[in-house]
Parts: sequence; structure tokens; C-alpha cells
Amino acid sequence: MLIDDDHDHLLVCNLILRKGGYDVLTMAGCERMEDLAEAMEEFEPDLVFMDHDMRGICGTDLTRMLKSHPIYRTIPVVYFSGRDDIAELAKLAKADGHLPSH
Repeated sequence: MLIDDDHDHLLVCNLILRKGGYDVLTMAGCERMEDLAEAMEEFEPDLVFMDHDMRGICGTDLTRMLKSHPIYRTIPVVYFSGRDDIAELAKLAKADGHLPSH
């Protein structure tokens, strides 16, 4: 699952992952926690790539919600952002890892 409010990022990442043989669900940001819960329940991802800076609910809050849920807490969340402080943001969000910005 890819969660990012940048449609270009979603398109490129989606194409790369699908070409690699992965099933992908993209979410263009998230306005309500319920939207993420519904998507998780329907898609049942094995991995979530989470952007930090999004309109609506930020990646920190979404990741914390996933990590506090009894079913979703075991699904790895990889945090990403163009910001230089991505390692600290991932730790703050309780993500399982992060993609370096450089």
C-alpha cells in the first residue's frame, strides 16, 4: 500500500512496484482515519509506504493509528519524505523503517 498526497509519486511508485510483480493499492492522502482502516481491511497489505507531509492527516498520525491497532501493528510501515529529518520523523511516528531522502 502506498499513501502519499502527491499523485506523481503515487504513479511512479505504483508503476515500479507493479512491474516488479506486486499488487498495489494507492491512497492519495487520507482525510479520515476511517478511510485508512477501511482500505487496510479490504486490501490487507503486507507493507505500507507512508509519506510524512500530506494534506489532511499527516503520516505520523496515520502510522501511530496503525501501530496501535491489534491487527495492523504487525504490518511494516516504511516512512518517506523529501525532508532531511526523515529518520527522526520515522522514529517519532513509530514506523518500522524509512527511505533516506538523499
